[in-house]
Amino acid sequence: MRWRALLAPLLGLLLLLPLAWAFHTAMLRGFRPTPAARLVPMLSPGERQSLMTYERPCKGRKDCEPPLACFFNARSKWTYCTDSRCMTDQQCAEDMVCRTVETVKGGTQLRQCTLVGVRKEGEPCLDISDSREASCERGLLCQDRRCGRPCRMEEPGSCPEGFFCREGLDGPSCLPICEGRACPEGQDCIQPDLEEGVSICAQVHGQNCQETPCPEGQKCDMWNTFSHPREAWGTCLIRCGEEHTPACPEGFVCQMHYCRKACDPADPEVCGPHYKCDRDHEKFPWTCEPDM
Repeated sequence: MRWRALLAPLLGLLLLLPLAWAFHTAMLRGFRPTPAARLVPMLSPGERQSLMTYERPCKGRKDCEPPLACFFNARSKWTYCTDSRCMTDQQCAEDMVCRTVETVKGGTQLRQCTLVGVRKEGEPCLDISDSREASCERGLLCQDRRCGRPCRMEEPGSCPEGFFCREGLDGPSCLPICEGRACPEGQDCIQPDLEEGVSICAQVHGQNCQETPCPEGQKCDMWNTFSHPREAWGTCLIRCGEEHTPACPEGFVCQMHYCRKACDPADPEVCGPHYKCDRDHEKFPWTCEPDM
């Protein structure tokens, strides 16, 4: 009978070995599992139907029954209560991959199917997009709005020259950096969208407010989009609105809490090169915006 008592813990240890090995392998590959408390599970069809708020419009977490999260789907332009829709790539369509997204910064996370696109390593991207032109190539991860190959935090050499390894929602990936390196002629090393640590070589249109800081009280805005991966638009923005004084300078209008240069669409030259006279909505005034 003594051998039976010894056999039980031995069998338990043997059952745990495959799990331990899988976890060890995943860690070596750079995968860091999301804490279960933060990741919304993938529910069965029956569980979804039992929830009154499933796929109902929402404004925040309180509008959704647990464990559902309030999620803005960039493809459908709709905010609704949902669960994770995948856990692996195999649960997505052939032209899609399963990725982790945040519903609220630092809050709950979902696993969603996202398009495989054409964006190459180091280029701008959107993690959930309705366009292949804004999505990463297969095998790359979109982190901090940049496409990068998976890497290992403990091995700096797992990223190519000009990239560094940073932890992300789907494990670490390589992000571009140009600080301390020479950029091609006509380009400057900038932080696009002021992304911490990320820097790229780009031709700057407008004002390079990272090289020449903005006056006190103004905000440096540096735009770089997937449609122009090696170009950036820089400007110093003045806050405006009821809680901010003084009013916008002459020739500027207050829009979306910032003073923007006013223009007339009948005069295409008023905004200068690489800028255009545009507006996002018919209720908004015409202003000079980057010609992206």
